[in-house]
Amino acid sequence: MNTVSDAHRRASSAGLIGLQSTIAAATLGWLLLAPPAQGQMLLVPLTGTAIQSLPARALHGETRLIGTGPTPGSLIVEGRRDTLTGLFRHATLVLAVPPGGCRAGASA
Repeated sequence: MNTVSDAHRRASSAGLIGLQSTIAAATLGWLLLAPPAQGQMLLVPLTGTAIQSLPARALHGETRLIGTGPTPGSLIVEGRRDTLTGLFRHATLVLAVPPGGCRAGASA
């Protein structure tokens, strides 16, 4: 009986460690990719329609185009996060510019 409960306990511990590792990795990823309240952000459209409509939806008010991003249709902009987060409804991710910037695109 002890052998079965010991094996069950080890399997349960391994599952908890795996879950904690997954949560830690997801949290770290979000912290690295979370857009700043104000500054440069990477806009990544997820559909063809989003690619076509992104410039019109993103570039309004005080949002300024910096250049193109590393993926097709993506843009690097400078502005405020609260004016850009609504883009998620239009299949576009708003992310932090990776450390070192996005050098794949041309400057605007």
